[in-house]
Amino acid sequence: MDIEVFARERAMTLLSSQLPVGQHHAIGMVDIGASMTTLSVFAGDESIYTREHLFGGMQLTEDIMSRYGLSFEEAGRAKKQGGLPDGCEPDDYDEAVLAPFLEAAESQISRSLQFFFSSSEYAELDYIVLCGGVAVMEGLAERISKRLSTPTIIANPFAGMSVAARVNARALARDAPAMMVACGLAMRRLNDG
Repeated sequence: MDIEVFARERAMTLLSSQLPVGQHHAIGMVDIGASMTTLSVFAGDESIYTREHLFGGMQLTEDIMSRYGLSFEEAGRAKKQGGLPDGCEPDDYDEAVLAPFLEAAESQISRSLQFFFSSSEYAELDYIVLCGGVAVMEGLAERISKRLSTPTIIANPFAGMSVAARVNARALARDAPAMMVACGLAMRRLNDG
């Protein structure tokens, strides 16, 4: 068994090729999962801070279910694909459901970073790396970058790896941010072997 923060720390080494060359003093990894958001701050290759709080993609799924009367599966597909099924009134989706969720995500991340800044010697981050299932939501990385004045990227631990022909590369790239912990766990075996 492994602790997720150590798995994220190992997986962070896979992202070095995605960040511009240069010295990075502090990088924040924000993992927005189904029900939990975790902020991990890395100095070099070492995790120096972790904070979890209850907030995640399930909140958006529940909002979609409630507003449009969809099943859990339909709402999950709508969230992932960025559109509602036929028969729903998608005209109000962006402003009534998606925008409040993205605003809440921004606020949660900003609040977590304020806790970090107030309890450390750091006053800013060099980069923010978004991961987790919510990371690929259109516009989220740009909104976070703008609000926090910090370059923000979406994690892809598979960038630079060769992919077997039988693997759907497009689906893998879409789901890659949600696989940071899994990649870190897989690397444990490689690093320990």
